This record gives sequence, structure tokens and C-alpha cells, in this order.
Amino acid sequence: MDTQTKESDINAIYEAVEDYYGGWYEANPERMRRCLHPNLAKRAIKLDEAGKEYLLHLTKEVMVDATAQGRGSATSAAKHHWTITILDSYAEIATVKVASDEYMEYIHLVKQDGRWLIANVIYTDNRVMQSADNIVA
Repeated sequence: MDTQTKESDINAIYEAVEDYYGGWYEANPERMRRCLHPNLAKRAIKLDEAGKEYLLHLTKEVMVDATAQGRGSATSAAKHHWTITILDSYAEIATVKVASDEYMEYIHLVKQDGRWLIANVIYTDNRVMQSADNIVA
């Protein structure tokens, strides 16, 4: 991690990502809203009805609305776990990896007007955790 990133910035980066996950699972749209950049681009490769791959693109508005609708809180509380790893940071940019029971995400944050905000997210399902859920003892 870059030595130019102060401890207060590191804490603020963690806080933004905690708001993102905590807001999602608590159905708290305000937590989600405050951590996302207005120009958020959240993307994933998905399959359409015909089985063809496409790039899904979600915006801040979509994420805040989905949070308000309780899409994350509908998930079993047993799956509300995540690990945040700051992969790199420099001045006003940072890259974070989040591994949760449901998702694997790479998140880019920017420090704008003194606040760390999530600007880009690329994600996929956490297939390792999903495979573990299917193991019968």
C-alpha cells in the first residue's frame, strides 16, 4: 500500500465498503447512497434467457433502489459475511477486493471532495462458497 495513503484514508476506504455491504444486507438505502459515486459503474458477466453472455451494467440509482427494495436483506443472515482487502491505493484512488459468501468483487474507489466513494465494481458469484453450500455431509 502506498505510504501517501494516510491512516484516516485507509479507515475511510474500509468505511465506504462497509456501508456498501452493510447497507445492502440491512436494506438501508441511505448507507448505500452515501458510499457510491454518482457515476457508479457496477458490472458483471451474466447469461440471458438463450444462454448467451452479456455485460450487465448497474448504476447508483439501480443499486440504491434494489437496496431499498430489500434485495440484499432477502439473503439468509448466515451469508452476511465479507472480507475486505485493500489491494492498493495511491493518493485519491484505491482498489479493494471483497470476498463474501455470495460475491467476489473488485472495487475501485476515488477520493472526491474529501470523501471516499465507490466508482467502479466488477463482480461475479462466489462459486467456491456456493460449491461448499452444496456439499452433503
